[in-house]
Amino acid sequence: MPELPEVRTVANFLNKNLVNKIILKTECFFEKMVWRNELKDFIKKTENQKILKVSNYGKYLMFELASQIMISHLRMEGKWSITSKEVNIYNKNHLRLQFELSDGEYLKYYDSRKFGTIEIWNKDEYLEKSKMDKLGPEPLNNQPPFEYLKAKAEKSNMLIKAFILDQSILCGIGNIYANEILFSAKINPERSTKSLTDKELKLIIKYSNEILQKAIDMKGTSIHSYKSGDGEIGQFQNELNVHLRKDDECFICGSKIIKKQVAGRGTYICLKCQK
Repeated sequence: MPELPEVRTVANFLNKNLVNKIILKTECFFEKMVWRNELKDFIKKTENQKILKVSNYGKYLMFELASQIMISHLRMEGKWSITSKEVNIYNKNHLRLQFELSDGEYLKYYDSRKFGTIEIWNKDEYLEKSKMDKLGPEPLNNQPPFEYLKAKAEKSNMLIKAFILDQSILCGIGNIYANEILFSAKINPERSTKSLTDKELKLIIKYSNEILQKAIDMKGTSIHSYKSGDGEIGQFQNELNVHLRKDDECFICGSKIIKKQVAGRGTYICLKCQK
Protein backbone atom coordinates (compact mmCIF):
# COMPACT_ATOMS: atom_id res chain seq x y z
CA MET A 1 0.00 0.00 0.00
CA PRO A 2 1.37 3.45 -0.85
CA GLU A 3 2.43 5.28 2.29
CA LEU A 4 2.96 8.99 2.89
CA PRO A 5 6.08 9.39 0.68
CA GLU A 6 4.46 7.63 -2.28
CA VAL A 7 1.20 9.55 -1.97
CA ARG A 8 3.10 12.85 -1.60
CA THR A 9 5.00 12.02 -4.79
CA VAL A 10 1.76 11.38 -6.68
CA ALA A 11 0.24 14.59 -5.26
CA ASN A 12 3.24 16.63 -6.37
CA PHE A 13 3.01 15.22 -9.90
CA LEU A 14 -0.72 15.83 -10.17
CA ASN A 15 -0.50 19.32 -8.71
CA LYS A 16 2.16 20.26 -11.24
CA ASN A 17 0.00 19.09 -14.14
CA LEU A 18 -3.63 19.77 -13.14
CA VAL A 19 -3.89 23.24 -11.60
CA ASN A 20 -6.46 25.49 -13.33
CA LYS A 21 -7.75 22.73 -15.60
CA ILE A 22 -11.50 22.15 -15.64
CA ILE A 23 -13.20 18.76 -15.43
CA LEU A 24 -15.55 18.62 -18.42
CA LYS A 25 -16.82 15.07 -18.06
CA THR A 26 -16.65 12.35 -15.40
CA GLU A 27 -16.89 8.66 -16.27
CA CYS A 28 -16.86 5.91 -13.64
CA PHE A 29 -16.42 2.28 -14.67
CA PHE A 30 -16.59 0.78 -11.17
CA GLU A 31 -19.38 2.35 -9.15
CA LYS A 32 -18.39 0.79 -5.81
CA MET A 33 -15.21 2.89 -5.65
CA VAL A 34 -17.33 6.02 -5.14
CA TRP A 35 -17.38 6.12 -1.36
CA ARG A 36 -20.06 7.71 0.84
CA ASN A 37 -21.57 9.44 -2.24
CA GLU A 38 -24.18 8.49 -4.79
CA LEU A 39 -22.58 8.11 -8.22
CA LYS A 40 -24.95 10.60 -9.89
CA ASP A 41 -24.22 13.15 -7.18
CA PHE A 42 -20.46 12.54 -7.46
CA ILE A 43 -20.57 13.11 -11.22
CA LYS A 44 -22.68 16.26 -10.83
CA LYS A 45 -20.32 17.70 -8.23
CA THR A 46 -17.14 17.04 -10.22
CA GLU A 47 -18.17 18.13 -13.71
CA ASN A 48 -17.45 21.75 -14.71
CA GLN A 49 -15.24 22.22 -11.68
CA LYS A 50 -11.81 23.87 -11.84
CA ILE A 51 -8.95 22.04 -10.14
CA LEU A 52 -7.26 24.54 -7.84
CA LYS A 53 -4.72 22.35 -6.05
CA VAL A 54 -3.73 18.73 -5.42
CA SER A 55 -2.12 17.82 -2.11
CA ASN A 56 -2.08 15.00 0.40
CA TYR A 57 -2.49 14.34 4.08
CA GLY A 58 -0.89 11.08 5.09
CA LYS A 59 -2.14 8.41 2.68
CA TYR A 60 -5.01 10.56 1.37
CA LEU A 61 -4.89 12.50 -1.91
CA MET A 62 -6.94 15.71 -1.87
CA PHE A 63 -8.13 17.49 -5.01
CA GLU A 64 -9.27 21.00 -4.16
CA LEU A 65 -11.95 22.00 -6.66
CA ALA A 66 -13.66 25.36 -6.97
CA SER A 67 -16.33 24.49 -4.40
CA GLN A 68 -15.56 20.92 -3.28
CA ILE A 69 -12.80 18.70 -1.94
CA MET A 70 -12.37 15.34 -3.70
CA ILE A 71 -10.52 12.72 -1.65
CA SER A 72 -8.79 9.66 -3.11
CA HIS A 73 -7.43 6.74 -1.10
CA LEU A 74 -5.23 4.51 -3.25
CA ARG A 75 -5.38 1.51 -0.89
CA MET A 76 -3.30 -1.36 -2.31
CA GLU A 77 -2.91 -0.75 -6.04
CA GLY A 78 -4.49 2.59 -7.00
CA LYS A 79 -2.68 4.71 -9.60
CA TRP A 80 -3.37 8.07 -11.26
CA SER A 81 -2.12 9.23 -14.66
CA ILE A 82 -2.63 12.10 -17.08
CA THR A 83 -2.65 11.12 -20.76
CA SER A 84 -4.64 11.48 -23.94
CA LYS A 85 -7.87 9.50 -24.15
CA GLU A 86 -6.28 6.79 -26.28
CA VAL A 87 -3.11 6.28 -24.22
CA ASN A 88 -3.02 3.99 -21.17
CA ILE A 89 0.31 3.80 -19.33
CA TYR A 90 -1.24 1.18 -17.04
CA ASN A 91 -3.42 -1.82 -17.92
CA LYS A 92 -6.54 -0.54 -19.68
CA ASN A 93 -8.59 -3.33 -18.08
CA HIS A 94 -7.88 -1.76 -14.69
CA LEU A 95 -9.23 1.69 -15.64
CA ARG A 96 -11.93 2.54 -13.04
CA LEU A 97 -12.49 6.29 -13.41
CA GLN A 98 -11.55 9.08 -15.80
CA PHE A 99 -12.05 12.82 -16.04
CA GLU A 100 -11.99 14.64 -19.36
CA LEU A 101 -10.06 17.88 -18.87
CA SER A 102 -10.40 21.27 -20.53
CA ASP A 103 -7.05 20.96 -22.32
CA GLY A 104 -8.04 17.72 -24.05
CA GLU A 105 -6.15 15.41 -21.68
CA TYR A 106 -7.65 12.81 -19.35
CA LEU A 107 -7.04 12.28 -15.66
CA LYS A 108 -7.33 8.51 -15.19
CA TYR A 109 -7.51 6.24 -12.16
CA TYR A 110 -6.47 2.57 -12.39
CA ASP A 111 -6.87 -0.08 -9.71
CA SER A 112 -6.23 -3.78 -10.30
CA ARG A 113 -7.51 -4.79 -6.85
CA LYS A 114 -10.53 -2.43 -6.78
CA PHE A 115 -9.85 -1.44 -3.17
CA GLY A 116 -9.31 2.28 -3.76
CA THR A 117 -12.00 4.82 -2.90
CA ILE A 118 -12.96 8.34 -3.94
CA GLU A 119 -15.42 10.77 -2.38
CA ILE A 120 -16.39 14.43 -2.63
CA TRP A 121 -17.57 16.88 0.02
CA ASN A 122 -18.18 20.57 0.54
CA LYS A 123 -15.10 22.39 1.79
CA ASP A 124 -16.66 23.23 5.13
CA GLU A 125 -17.55 19.62 5.95
CA TYR A 126 -15.00 17.35 4.27
CA LEU A 127 -12.86 16.72 7.37
CA GLU A 128 -15.80 15.42 9.39
CA LYS A 129 -17.62 13.65 6.56
CA SER A 130 -14.51 11.83 5.31
CA LYS A 131 -13.37 11.03 8.87
CA MET A 132 -10.05 12.75 8.20
CA ASP A 133 -10.58 14.73 11.39
CA LYS A 134 -9.78 11.48 13.24
CA LEU A 135 -6.26 11.29 11.80
CA GLY A 136 -3.16 12.05 13.82
CA PRO A 137 -0.38 14.43 12.75
CA GLU A 138 1.95 13.65 9.86
CA PRO A 139 5.45 12.84 11.21
CA LEU A 140 7.18 15.54 9.15
CA ASN A 141 8.54 19.04 9.77
CA ASN A 142 9.45 18.19 13.39
CA GLN A 143 5.98 16.81 14.06
CA PRO A 144 4.51 15.44 16.19
CA PRO A 145 5.54 17.34 19.33
CA PHE A 146 7.23 15.14 21.91
CA GLU A 147 4.57 15.99 24.51
CA TYR A 148 1.83 14.76 22.16
CA LEU A 149 3.52 11.42 21.45
CA LYS A 150 4.40 10.85 25.10
CA ALA A 151 0.81 11.46 26.19
CA LYS A 152 -0.46 8.98 23.59
CA ALA A 153 2.18 6.39 24.53
CA GLU A 154 1.42 6.57 28.25
CA LYS A 155 -2.23 5.66 27.57
CA SER A 156 -1.49 2.86 25.11
CA ASN A 157 -1.44 -0.87 25.75
CA MET A 158 -0.34 -1.61 22.18
CA LEU A 159 2.92 -2.99 20.91
CA ILE A 160 5.07 -0.19 19.53
CA LYS A 161 4.74 -1.56 15.97
CA ALA A 162 0.94 -1.30 16.16
CA PHE A 163 1.20 2.09 17.86
CA ILE A 164 3.10 3.81 15.07
CA LEU A 165 0.91 2.14 12.43
CA ASP A 166 -2.23 3.56 14.03
CA GLN A 167 -3.34 6.37 11.71
CA SER A 168 -5.19 8.12 14.53
CA ILE A 169 -1.83 8.54 16.29
CA LEU A 170 0.61 9.11 13.43
CA CYS A 171 -0.78 9.64 9.95
CA GLY A 172 1.02 8.27 6.90
CA ILE A 173 3.30 5.55 8.27
CA GLY A 174 2.73 2.07 6.85
CA ASN A 175 4.55 -1.21 7.24
CA ILE A 176 7.67 -0.42 5.22
CA TYR A 177 8.50 2.78 7.05
CA ALA A 178 7.47 1.40 10.46
CA ASN A 179 10.09 -1.34 10.03
CA GLU A 180 12.73 1.17 8.98
CA ILE A 181 11.94 3.70 11.71
CA LEU A 182 12.08 1.14 14.53
CA PHE A 183 15.35 -0.28 13.21
CA SER A 184 16.96 3.16 13.07
CA ALA A 185 15.71 3.93 16.59
CA LYS A 186 17.03 0.52 17.80
CA ILE A 187 13.64 -0.41 19.25
CA ASN A 188 12.25 -3.93 19.14
CA PRO A 189 8.76 -3.75 17.54
CA GLU A 190 7.36 -6.24 20.08
CA ARG A 191 7.99 -4.00 23.03
CA SER A 192 5.09 -2.42 24.87
CA THR A 193 4.56 1.23 23.99
CA LYS A 194 4.37 2.05 27.69
CA SER A 195 7.92 0.74 28.14
CA LEU A 196 9.46 3.41 25.90
CA THR A 197 11.67 6.02 27.49
CA ASP A 198 11.54 9.70 26.65
CA LYS A 199 14.75 9.27 24.68
CA GLU A 200 13.24 6.45 22.62
CA LEU A 201 10.09 8.44 21.88
CA LYS A 202 12.25 11.32 20.68
CA LEU A 203 14.16 8.89 18.45
CA ILE A 204 10.89 7.72 16.89
CA ILE A 205 10.02 11.34 16.07
CA LYS A 206 13.53 11.99 14.75
CA TYR A 207 13.71 8.96 12.46
CA SER A 208 10.08 9.25 11.34
CA ASN A 209 10.88 12.73 10.08
CA GLU A 210 14.24 11.83 8.54
CA ILE A 211 13.18 8.59 6.84
CA LEU A 212 9.88 9.88 5.45
CA GLN A 213 11.51 13.05 4.13
CA LYS A 214 14.33 11.12 2.47
CA ALA A 215 11.76 8.78 0.90
CA ILE A 216 9.81 11.79 -0.41
CA ASP A 217 13.02 13.22 -1.87
CA MET A 218 13.61 9.88 -3.61
CA LYS A 219 10.00 9.70 -4.87
CA GLY A 220 8.98 6.81 -2.68
CA THR A 221 9.64 3.09 -2.43
CA SER A 222 8.84 0.86 -5.41
CA ILE A 223 8.68 -2.77 -4.28
CA HIS A 224 5.61 -4.31 -5.89
CA SER A 225 3.79 -2.06 -8.34
CA TYR A 226 4.01 1.50 -7.03
CA LYS A 227 4.74 4.16 -9.66
CA SER A 228 4.19 7.89 -9.66
CA GLY A 229 1.66 9.59 -11.96
CA ASP A 230 3.95 9.49 -14.98
CA GLY A 231 4.85 5.82 -14.52
CA GLU A 232 8.18 6.58 -12.82
CA ILE A 233 9.37 4.26 -10.04
CA GLY A 234 10.70 5.50 -6.71
CA GLN A 235 14.24 4.89 -5.49
CA PHE A 236 14.00 4.54 -1.71
CA GLN A 237 13.92 0.73 -1.98
CA ASN A 238 17.67 1.03 -2.48
CA GLU A 239 17.98 2.58 1.01
CA LEU A 240 16.11 -0.05 3.03
CA ASN A 241 18.00 -1.34 6.07
CA VAL A 242 15.72 -4.17 7.19
CA HIS A 243 12.49 -4.34 5.20
CA LEU A 244 12.49 -7.38 2.84
CA ARG A 245 16.01 -8.32 4.02
CA LYS A 246 15.16 -11.59 5.79
CA ASP A 247 18.33 -13.72 6.35
CA ASP A 248 20.57 -10.94 5.02
CA GLU A 249 23.30 -9.52 7.22
CA CYS A 250 22.51 -6.40 9.22
CA PHE A 251 24.42 -3.44 7.81
CA ILE A 252 25.32 -2.36 11.36
CA CYS A 253 26.27 -5.51 13.27
CA GLY A 254 26.37 -8.32 10.71
CA SER A 255 23.66 -10.41 12.42
CA LYS A 256 20.97 -12.02 10.30
CA ILE A 257 17.75 -10.09 9.82
CA ILE A 258 14.72 -12.15 10.87
CA LYS A 259 11.09 -11.87 9.78
CA LYS A 260 8.06 -12.48 11.97
CA GLN A 261 4.47 -11.35 12.31
CA VAL A 262 4.03 -8.45 14.70
CA ALA A 263 0.70 -6.63 15.01
CA GLY A 264 -0.48 -8.70 12.06
CA ARG A 265 2.20 -7.35 9.72
CA GLY A 266 5.37 -8.81 8.26
CA THR A 267 8.11 -7.37 10.45
CA TYR A 268 11.86 -7.39 9.83
CA ILE A 269 14.12 -7.17 12.87
CA CYS A 270 17.78 -7.27 13.81
CA LEU A 271 17.59 -8.84 17.27
CA LYS A 272 21.07 -7.63 18.17
CA CYS A 273 20.46 -3.97 17.26
CA GLN A 274 16.80 -3.92 18.31
CA LYS A 275 16.87 -5.35 21.83
